[in-house]
Amino acid sequence: MFSLVWAAVALVAGFGAASQASAGDARVKRILETKEPLVIGHRGASAFAPENTIPSFQLAIEQKADLVELDYYHSADGVPFCIHDKTYDRTTNANQQWKSKKTEIAAKDWSDIAGLDAGSWFDAKFAGVNVPKLDQAIEAIQAGSVTLIEHKQGDADTLIQLLKERDWTDKLVVQSFDWDFVARCAELEPSLAIAALGSDKLTAERIAPIVDKVEVIAWNYKFVDKAAADMVHKQGKKLFVYTVNDPQMAKQLVELGVDGIITDRPGEIGAAIRK
Repeated sequence: MFSLVWAAVALVAGFGAASQASAGDARVKRILETKEPLVIGHRGASAFAPENTIPSFQLAIEQKADLVELDYYHSADGVPFCIHDKTYDRTTNANQQWKSKKTEIAAKDWSDIAGLDAGSWFDAKFAGVNVPKLDQAIEAIQAGSVTLIEHKQGDADTLIQLLKERDWTDKLVVQSFDWDFVARCAELEPSLAIAALGSDKLTAERIAPIVDKVEVIAWNYKFVDKAAADMVHKQGKKLFVYTVNDPQMAKQLVELGVDGIITDRPGEIGAAIRK
C-alpha cells in the first residue's frame, strides 16, 4: 500500500526537511518504521486539559507525543468536528445552552455546536474553549506532531475528500472500530496509513477480515500478551494499545513488543518508556 509514499519520502532528509509537507511525510514514515515505542496522546493530553480541544492537543505536543489522537462526528449539516461521546452532555454546556439533555450528536447544525463551551466542565480556567472542527484540530496537531484520527460517525468519502483537499492523506493516521469504514478508506486512498481498532481476544482469526487493509492494529491493552504482539508483527503490522495511564503497565507492554501506547498522560508515559 505504501510503495508510492515511500518512494516520495525517500527524498526527504527527515525532520529537518525544508517544507512542512515533506516533514509530515517523514513523521509518518518514522511512525510506521520505527523500532522505538511511540507515545500517543489520547484526545490530546486529556488528563490535564479538556479532551478533544485545541488546548489538549497543544499540551500533548508540549509533552512530546509522537501522535495525538482525536475523535470526530458529523453535525446535522455535515461538518466534521471533534467530540467523543454520542451526546453532548458530559463534555460541553449543551444542557444549559439548549435546555435539553442527551441531545444526539447529529441532531444539531454546526452553527449551534460552534457556540458551545467545551472547557468549563473540566476546569474553570478553560471556560470558553470551543469544540473544534476536524480541520482546525488537524492543523493544530500537524504543527508539532502527527494526527491519529478516530472515526466515530460519518462516511469515508467525506473524510478522504477533506484529507485530499488539504494534502493530508500521507501525513496522518486514521483509525476506527468500524472496519467497513476502514476498508472503504483503504479503497479510496491507498497512501493513507490506517489502523483497525478492537477490544476482545486478539488472534489472527479475529483480525483476518481487515489485516490486509491496514498498517496498524490498535487494541485494548487488556487483551494483549506476547503471543498476540508476536502474531501482529508476523502479519507485518504495528501494534498500538489503549488506554494506558500507569507507567509500570506501559513498560510491561513495551517489553511484550507493543509499538505504541495511547495514553491520557503522554508526558509521564513517555518518560517511562523512552530510553
